[in-house]
Amino acid sequence: MSSNKFNVIKLLQQETNNDKDIVYRKKIINNEQIYIVYDDSLTGNDKISDFIIRSLDSISYRYEKKDDLYNIVLNDINNFKVIEITTYKDICYYLHNGFTLIIFENSKYVALETKKNLSRSISEPNTETTLRGAMDSFVEEIQTNTGLIKRRIKDNNLWSISNNIGKYTKTKVTIMYINGICKKELVDKINELINKIDIDGIVASGNIKNLIEKENKSVFPTILTTQRPDKAANSLLEGKIVIIVDGSPYVLIIPAVLNDFFLNSEDMSMKSINISYTRIIRYIAFFISILTPALYIAITTFNQELLPTDLLINFASQRENVPFPAFFEALIMILSFEILRESNLRIPSFSSSALSIVGALILGEAAVNAGIVSPIMIIVVSITAISALPFTEPELINGLRWWRLAFMFAAAILGLVGVNLMLICFILKLSSIESFNIPYLTPFAPTFKEGLKNSFIKFPEKKLTKRKKYLSNNIIKEEQWKKH
Repeated sequence: MSSNKFNVIKLLQQETNNDKDIVYRKKIINNEQIYIVYDDSLTGNDKISDFIIRSLDSISYRYEKKDDLYNIVLNDINNFKVIEITTYKDICYYLHNGFTLIIFENSKYVALETKKNLSRSISEPNTETTLRGAMDSFVEEIQTNTGLIKRRIKDNNLWSISNNIGKYTKTKVTIMYINGICKKELVDKINELINKIDIDGIVASGNIKNLIEKENKSVFPTILTTQRPDKAANSLLEGKIVIIVDGSPYVLIIPAVLNDFFLNSEDMSMKSINISYTRIIRYIAFFISILTPALYIAITTFNQELLPTDLLINFASQRENVPFPAFFEALIMILSFEILRESNLRIPSFSSSALSIVGALILGEAAVNAGIVSPIMIIVVSITAISALPFTEPELINGLRWWRLAFMFAAAILGLVGVNLMLICFILKLSSIESFNIPYLTPFAPTFKEGLKNSFIKFPEKKLTKRKKYLSNNIIKEEQWKKH
């Protein structure tokens, strides 16, 4: 190796502790040395052999000393992506991103795209199932995810901003939005928040979510996550921003208000009257999931006069041998169900059904026979659990858990009066949340007419002629604008 011509090789070997995966191959072309450097764990050896080595062998027959080898390689190399780099920082970046480097004697460097395919193929989403919607989902590779969106939105106004975040991971984070629909101030705010992130590494989209959502002090989420490209594309058309993080199959949608968590990707594929019925069911399920245990505790402990006499006697006979008060009984069952649910999520899928049967049937029946809980409590917990199933966003489900416990404590202390007081606090809290300067209860409070047309009641598509003005300044949709 020449004295100062290839100092970058020595520096790389020193800083990587002579990593055996990093290959340094010396090649001589008409008495001129070059080095081919690549990380074997990130690159495809077939691409290096077929495109780079063969091209260099071909060049060696035509190369004369008077010619500039660097320019010849730059123009004649058989590779679809050739990047000229000048700094050591760029050398490290491209080396650790699956590129092959060619290092010349005159301290010039070229990076060639030779990434190995380390991501899984596109499959069906496993958390957001649909009956009639698209069946593809995001994967861990950012270029594939970007392509799944661009396949749906074929327009020059689909803009993107990319940043590398993380001191060690240098994870690529891409902001996508539609210029002319999305508000510029929202784009600037999100871009500023991402640029301010100073952290060792980003390994998932959840890291970005937590760092830019730090202004939200509520347990309810203000950012929506999704596996579905069609949902992301539809959000972009509304004026929202999509954030894609390399290595994560979940993208972020900003902003998100409470109503967004009650919508479904297949709503565009079905009749509005049927979708309206389904959405009303989701809203009812939301309140049932929060209030049912609290109402049971309040009625059986403080407000027995609300029950018919026969039903009250029936409840009393069922609880006769139960040694715990209603609150403690409900707390035991709710916590047992949450433990069962967490176990069901974490264990392999082939044994999850067996766990559900053991937990729900055998243990539930055994608890009743042992006199630990009453049969009516099993029904209450079952209704509560089933009512939470329509929601797939984990952060929303966690919010329901915390507020369910808060309602139970209020019911145990003051009965129905406590439930009513906690309900007022619940509504006030929701009213105080903002999702990137947008009130969380939008379009209900404040009221937006166009937003209400696609809330718990969905109007037919021909009636949805305008975008929501709290998301976009370009509120008239293009096809409708042509008719005016």
